[in-house]
Amino acid sequence: MKVFKIIAVTLLVIVACLVIFYFYFKSAHQPKYSGEISLQGLSKKVDIYFTDYGIPHIYAQTSEDAYYAFGYVHAQDRLWQMDLLRRVGSGRLSELFGKDLITTDKYLRTMGLGSYSEESAKNYIKRNPESLPLVKAYLAGVNDYILNNPKTLEHTILGIEIEPFTEQNVFEVLTYMAFSFSNGPFTDPFLTELSNRLDSSYLKDLQVYHYKGETVIPNHDSRYSNLSDEIASALLKAGIPEFKGSNSWVLSGKKTSTGQVILANDPHIAFSQPSVWYEAHLVMPETEYYGYFIAGSPFPPILHNADFSNGLTMFENDDIDFYIEEIHPEDSNMYRFKGEWVEMNSRDELIKVNDSEDVDMIIRSTSHGPLVSDVLKENPLEDAVSMYWVTTNFPNNILEILHGFTTTKTMSDFEEKAEMIHGPGLNVMYGDKDGNVAWWASGKLIQRRNELTSKQFYDGSTGLDDPDAHLPFQKNPRSVNPPSGYVFSANNQPDTVDGIVYSGYYLPDDRAERIKQLIESKEKLNVEDIKSMQLDTQSKTFENIKGILLFAIKDTDRTEILQALIPWKATFHTNDFRATIFQKWLYEILEHTMKDELGDELWESYKATHTYKVAIEHLIKNEDSKWWDDVTTEEKEDRLQIITHSFEETILDLTDYWGSDFSKWQWGKTHTLTHNHAMGTALSFFNIGPFEVPAGNEVINNLGFTYSGNKYLNVSFGPSTRRIIDFADVRNNSWSILPTGQSGNYFSPHYDDQAEMFVNGEFRKMLMNHTEIEEAKNKLVLLPIN
Repeated sequence: MKVFKIIAVTLLVIVACLVIFYFYFKSAHQPKYSGEISLQGLSKKVDIYFTDYGIPHIYAQTSEDAYYAFGYVHAQDRLWQMDLLRRVGSGRLSELFGKDLITTDKYLRTMGLGSYSEESAKNYIKRNPESLPLVKAYLAGVNDYILNNPKTLEHTILGIEIEPFTEQNVFEVLTYMAFSFSNGPFTDPFLTELSNRLDSSYLKDLQVYHYKGETVIPNHDSRYSNLSDEIASALLKAGIPEFKGSNSWVLSGKKTSTGQVILANDPHIAFSQPSVWYEAHLVMPETEYYGYFIAGSPFPPILHNADFSNGLTMFENDDIDFYIEEIHPEDSNMYRFKGEWVEMNSRDELIKVNDSEDVDMIIRSTSHGPLVSDVLKENPLEDAVSMYWVTTNFPNNILEILHGFTTTKTMSDFEEKAEMIHGPGLNVMYGDKDGNVAWWASGKLIQRRNELTSKQFYDGSTGLDDPDAHLPFQKNPRSVNPPSGYVFSANNQPDTVDGIVYSGYYLPDDRAERIKQLIESKEKLNVEDIKSMQLDTQSKTFENIKGILLFAIKDTDRTEILQALIPWKATFHTNDFRATIFQKWLYEILEHTMKDELGDELWESYKATHTYKVAIEHLIKNEDSKWWDDVTTEEKEDRLQIITHSFEETILDLTDYWGSDFSKWQWGKTHTLTHNHAMGTALSFFNIGPFEVPAGNEVINNLGFTYSGNKYLNVSFGPSTRRIIDFADVRNNSWSILPTGQSGNYFSPHYDDQAEMFVNGEFRKMLMNHTEIEEAKNKLVLLPIN
């Protein structure tokens, strides 16, 4: 009995010690939201009020102190994310996660993100712009936090030290985020291979430009989709949020119940934990604004103040071109260009690996850009393929642009900053207190010889399709104070200017059509109407094809299911079984229609492109398309056969998944959202979720997923915030929500305090009312040491 008592007491002591250690560790690592801290880098006192959801409201007596204080609090909430993003932008993930990320690092380094960021930082410091002291102050605040506080939980687990942050790191973060906007690396390799396999009528039915000009190389390597697969795999392994799309609309007083402008914006980004945006309100003598910041950046891409607000969506213009290079038969470092053999540029890089030997790599490039085919070592291409990207071929003024957003005074001032954006392509939305509303498509647009060829690989040897010229900003699409009283963007195709067709990876106009329909359905709208719009789940695609699908199964024996489907309004509510049936049915139709021509690997590549979404409605409506015939059989199948067969398979599969009672096949059971942390695969406690969620692909509330016939459709991207700015009362009636929480610190009470609100479609105020802010229960005072 004595032995058992000793063991029990020992276990209790161990447990007590572990509990004490946990609370000590938690206390040491929690963000500090109240009290006083003395810091070397301040010149005067700074007051920071943290409101209910951990939003810092920073009151400083100088601009430098404001940005120093912001850097400090940004680091205490998002230091892990800051470090992660700069490592992505420089191809240094293997230093954290080991040899599994070597291929990802090779790809990121081949793209030249780190070298471009290094050059950008040097030139920025040399230019010595007005924003440089503020950037330095921000970095000083970040680095003082690192110096005086424990490492994050993630860094502690990995045993990694945190290096000080520099100007180059800021550019690394912003350059990677720019690259994440691009669809060319996924789409162009797929379409090039598809055009080599099938005749042009197949591509025409997918609504893809298809033109075999003299510099488009036919019948080369049939493995181009390997390139898009490798790129997608590399970015997926990184576990970093990518920009996927967005909605925004701005209503002038002509369309609002108050007669004042309302701006709405919900950028669509891959979900992760921490989420992308960090909100902060900065008040200083020169200016005041409420911004949405990316980890590691001192200035916000989207913001508002009492005078104006902006929003962003992806332009989706084609800013990447691929070139097949002709390599010298006896010297692999020479390539043919305009009739001459030219030596490639090359640079050596060393990848440091956490749990293995370091890796040397050589990055080769031509006049067009880096040889991305060199990354494919397991499934190499027969051809050498280089990539031109607009962003890395122009001077980087992004910090001057973002700082300029924070200090702008008029719409024309803001337009000047929008004009400076060369890449990535952005739809810049604008509204102000004076009643102005505007949309500018910003970015350098390549002036191509033939826009119809831009989504396939060019012959790099001729120089005929080199990106030697770009359109002036005045030729970019835009709309300023239109007669309709509103502007909108949902990543859809813009109208032409002077008859110019802008090649791009535009999404179908489902969301844009629905936004326009809802705006025009009422003479005047208010903030509550805008909230409802952002949560809308009706699919214009399903609404438009539903009749064709139901007519095809009018003679089915499953009459009970058919009668249940007829009144469906194409809405994706969590408890609606009809959404589950239609989504699964559509997938089966497309798989049975296209997979026989594409094969397994190319089919998987295809589903990752915007082309898949664009093609859906056009293909379903085209009864005469070649795609309907199954090329693996002797018979000639038609649309009716494919639709009816797919319906039967859908019902059988859903019965197998969820049982025979179709009323229990609720959409929320299959459509779930988990916010995954970069370390969440091994340590799932970092993740948030899963949640049953409504909506789906290409509805306004765009909680998107990769199309599949699986039992579970895991949501991978969606609104990174839902944001509404009302100029009738901008300080008291502007609204927001984040997908998880303000903080990325696991021990913070704001790590996940908005997650359920986000899923439930709730909003919270963006406070700019000084009286209300100063009543916050948490106040942190930063004091200069001297």
